[in-house]
Amino acid sequence: MRSKMYSAIVYFFLTIMMLFSIYPILQVYVNSFRSDTDIKLMPIGFPALSEIVFYNFPETWSIGGYGTAYLNSLINCAVVIVLVLVFVGLGGYALSKIEFKGRDFFVAYFFVAISLPGFLYIVPNYFMFARLGLTNTRFGLIILYFAMQIPFNLLLLRTFLTGIPREIEEAAKVDGCTELNAFIRITVPVAKHIFMMIALLVFIGIWNEYLWAQTFISSESLKPVATRFVKFVGEFSRNMARIYTASAITITPIIVLFLVFNRRFIEGLTSGSVKG
Repeated sequence: MRSKMYSAIVYFFLTIMMLFSIYPILQVYVNSFRSDTDIKLMPIGFPALSEIVFYNFPETWSIGGYGTAYLNSLINCAVVIVLVLVFVGLGGYALSKIEFKGRDFFVAYFFVAISLPGFLYIVPNYFMFARLGLTNTRFGLIILYFAMQIPFNLLLLRTFLTGIPREIEEAAKVDGCTELNAFIRITVPVAKHIFMMIALLVFIGIWNEYLWAQTFISSESLKPVATRFVKFVGEFSRNMARIYTASAITITPIIVLFLVFNRRFIEGLTSGSVKG
């Protein structure tokens, strides 16, 4: 009886916390279907059926230039995700499975890289990229994003791969596999959930990134979603309906990804043993 009461109390508080977390996001979407006048009269609330408007989304999408911004962010995310999965996968495998001189140094180096905030070296990076002609280019921004995503994800993957017995790869090598073939055919299928989680983390990190894109990109045709949203809010700060609509447009891809891949994301977080 006592355990049931305890469980009921726990679920009650978890439900309350869930509602507190979901309601602000829900209100953003609700307000995107309201007029600016209606929102200013009652910022929190639901509109009557006769007061629902549908023109906010096409107007905001067109005025804010979100078509180009979406394309830029999706290209950046896709390229960086592929690069990170390839290089982090190979690097994590090497640091966890292969004995070589200097391995501990590289692990410590990436730990130090995680501990340093990015804005400490944004100025020297800018001057270096300016001399190389990489400022205001998509290629330069992709290089920056790729470098920023390596340390944490590399150590995350290394930690997971360390828990996979080395004997599995050794058995594959006995059957004729090279080290690379053992990684591709044995390790990658076992670690597919952690690779999926890394891809999601990289996507979220790049989609929400503002500082580096704002600093290194000046051309409007190359601006990603986050910088476009901040500029849009500055231009239409008095139109609350458009601000809420721009917010909904900006956060929708992340919400959709979590709804579609939330199970695999949780499996990536909780997986720590070899799975068949």
